[in-house]
Amino acid sequence: MTIRHEQLAAGRWSELSFFEQMANIGGEVERTIKWKNRGNERYANNAFERALELFDLTVKDGKNKGRLFGILRRREVFFG
Repeated sequence: MTIRHEQLAAGRWSELSFFEQMANIGGEVERTIKWKNRGNERYANNAFERALELFDLTVKDGKNKGRLFGILRRREVFFG
């Protein structure tokens, strides 16, 4: 998978609070749904990949260690 959030992957993601991280993920999930409903599969797939990348960055962030079950469960539900 191509890295779509290069600056965030380079370490800036861990500077965000858990709630900021989840809000960013939520934005990508919302865009995925919006584009899918509008019939634009290309944009929907791009947003989907960005959301998965943000989920993975959140899992790798050490401060979220106690929240891994919930994060991974949400990722599983989103991934389908």
